[in-house]
Amino acid sequence: MPVRRCSVFHSLPAAWMLCLCLIVSAMPSGAAASGQPEKTDAIVLASGAGYKKMVNALAEIFTLQTGIKVDLVYGNMARVTALARQSGQVDIVLGDSTYLHGAELDFTRRHTLGHGRLVLAAAPGKTADSAAVLDNPGATRIALPDSAKAIYGIAAREFLLSTGRLPDIAPRLIEVATVPQVFSYLAAGEVDYGFMNLTHALNVADKLGGYVVLDETAHTPVLIMAGVLRAAPSAEQAAAFMGFLESPQARAVITANGL
Repeated sequence: MPVRRCSVFHSLPAAWMLCLCLIVSAMPSGAAASGQPEKTDAIVLASGAGYKKMVNALAEIFTLQTGIKVDLVYGNMARVTALARQSGQVDIVLGDSTYLHGAELDFTRRHTLGHGRLVLAAAPGKTADSAAVLDNPGATRIALPDSAKAIYGIAAREFLLSTGRLPDIAPRLIEVATVPQVFSYLAAGEVDYGFMNLTHALNVADKLGGYVVLDETAHTPVLIMAGVLRAAPSAEQAAAFMGFLESPQARAVITANGL
């Protein structure tokens, strides 16, 4: 298959080895032997794992249209940005704009894909017609991602603060590390409700009792962007991908995934 995927879930040195082996194996033998980047009809795109389904679809369409191959690297944003800064092999990074700005990556071009939307999801057998379900004393267990490190955990905390629910709701909150963990708790019936992003909720909608998109003005906007690194080994091909992101075909995929 022209689109190759790599998931980063281990320690950073191990992640480098895995991804660099993937990239070197795709190079012509001369480039691999010399250790110098060589211009190829391929790009390396590193993305937050939460957008895997959308990025997979975008990469497939782009490769079909242009013949340019895409190597995909997924992981949490800390590992993705560290790999982008230090490996010298990443062309494009995709994720939350605030986090990427804080990581001090040097981009030559940026494109905002859309707004990440915070939702409140219900466990199977329950409903979530509005945020008012949070005020029901029967909602005794409410999960949210890490409110200090996870983008949608931060947004959830801001939402609860701005709507006046914190600190009173605090005893009912269960904080976990990531959005996928929130979903796991919901699917297992271990919590009644949970905060996640719309993209993830759409992917697992058949396993939820429902969800409601929350008021975006009640928290800091979440902007999802893609950027070409100044050190991109395949800058020309990366520019072609960025142009593709502005096409009607790409926009349809992005919209279908909740951005």
